[in-house]
Amino acid sequence: MVLGLVLILVLCVGVVVLFDTGQVVNKKVQLTNASDAAAYSVAAQQARAFNFAAYMNRGRVANEVTIAQTISVYSWMNQMHTTSITMRTAMDVLSAIPYVGVIFKALSAVFKVAEKVFKASRKAYNPVAQASVRVLDELNGAFAMAATSVIEGVARIDGYKTANDVVKANVADAEIGVVGKGVLVAQLFAAESKYLDTFRIPRSGNGGPATGSTQQRAGADRYRNVVMQSRDGFSSDRHETVDLWLIKFTAAGGTDQVEYSRWAAVDTMGLEVNLPWPLDDIDMPLGWGGAQAVPSYRNQRFMPGFANGRGWYSEYDRVRNGPYGDSARKNRWPSRMVDGDANVALDGGQHKKAYFTGYNGLRNYHDVKKGKATDPDGGENAGPIFTVYADTAIANARTSSSTGIGAPAGSRMALQDKAQNNKLAALSSAQVYFNRPPNYDLFRRKKDDKLEMGNLFSPYWQARLVDTPTATKTALLAAGAAGFN
Repeated sequence: MVLGLVLILVLCVGVVVLFDTGQVVNKKVQLTNASDAAAYSVAAQQARAFNFAAYMNRGRVANEVTIAQTISVYSWMNQMHTTSITMRTAMDVLSAIPYVGVIFKALSAVFKVAEKVFKASRKAYNPVAQASVRVLDELNGAFAMAATSVIEGVARIDGYKTANDVVKANVADAEIGVVGKGVLVAQLFAAESKYLDTFRIPRSGNGGPATGSTQQRAGADRYRNVVMQSRDGFSSDRHETVDLWLIKFTAAGGTDQVEYSRWAAVDTMGLEVNLPWPLDDIDMPLGWGGAQAVPSYRNQRFMPGFANGRGWYSEYDRVRNGPYGDSARKNRWPSRMVDGDANVALDGGQHKKAYFTGYNGLRNYHDVKKGKATDPDGGENAGPIFTVYADTAIANARTSSSTGIGAPAGSRMALQDKAQNNKLAALSSAQVYFNRPPNYDLFRRKKDDKLEMGNLFSPYWQARLVDTPTATKTALLAAGAAGFN
């Protein structure tokens, strides 16, 4: 009986120990799931913030291209209107030639109709273009402000709130302690400073060249390069040639962004008469026109184009492009007419009307720091990491000592709950990373099939759970050993 009583006592103690262990393990699993969910939610929220900024940047690029298209159409109509007038005048003169004059007279009537059509079209289009430029520019300002607000403010506050809410939703009696809050807040603030750059666009107060540091201009040039590379074919190069053996008609034009604060469009039409050697060929200007989107009218020049006529360098293609689709080289003489007459002076057009005001140029923008987010497979360089350290009092595990089902406290048979700082804790980390799948037809870069590095122009930011960095573990361990919760 004595041995039986001892065995029963041992079994009872074993049952209580098994119960306590199960309760602690169950609570630990709940905390681990809660911290995993919270860390992943913070990373997913930050990925959404980066993707939002990417959509805002892409929206601004699309609006810039639309502004370029808007003034391109008006510039082209100006050129076509001038061309119709000069051709109608020439046909009137040639109609005096005996026998064939009737042909030129008929052509004169055709160009007269074209002249009236372009005059009416320009008159109707001008106020629409002006309103469009203002609206699109205001949208760009709103997009820039929204992206900055989300990255610099909302993402930080919402990230911290998200972590707390998810932990509480999974384990009501758990919390992110003082140390855990400090680590997470520091990571939320470091997500921008460590991985993102804010590029500020140089400005000019008098409509001339923008001034700024080399670093500022490099960041602004990068954004302008993205915008210029995104132009449609009509905006970038309106070059066409009709070769009729002895004579050749050449239309040339394009639209460029000049000094980050204005769009300028130039269109020309030239006639080249090929004469036999040793006579020189004859170049005649037939038509010209232009248009600009500017902050305010200051009679900004069209020629020789930005970069003192050298055009712009495409980092993507690694080639230098002449200004306005290289129209000055293709049609030298009519190009020189644009600075004095961009808006069909032959029909009473005012040069000032070729300028659409209210355009404030490129806005400041965020993008990934150079050398960051280059490895989608892993590592701290792939993107910011966020750590959630959730804990709860050991008494919340509902063991025998906390529920009072075991031996009374203070007795020799009492089973005491022992944990560092009387807490149960769980640690989880998640990472924001960029990955544009190169093997899926829906997402891959069809033009070059290259692996795209992390940036804030493409919305391919994602979240994943990762191992907690050693430095973070060490900091938390040291804080726990020092008695901080």
